[in-house]
Amino acid sequence: MYNLKKVCILRKIKKENMQTAVAQQPLNATQLHLLQMFSFTKTEKTLHELKKLLRNFYIQQVEKDADNYQISDCMLQEHLRTPYV
Repeated sequence: MYNLKKVCILRKIKKENMQTAVAQQPLNATQLHLLQMFSFTKTEKTLHELKKLLRNFYIQQVEKDADNYQISDCMLQEHLRTPYV
């Protein structure tokens, strides 16, 4: 079991690693646009609505990807390998 000192050290290392990763990667166009959108939110309700909209968008994207994977899984179940005699 971790003691408190080890947990604090691990959290510090994780935080430093995250800060380094963020500092090394510039924001892409989507990230910049989202930052601009979030800067206009004045109320918690508006923020909640915007998060809900983004969540629904990504749910739709995941569902589309899942449909593509189902097709791929069906194709993988077929025996298409060359028989070795």
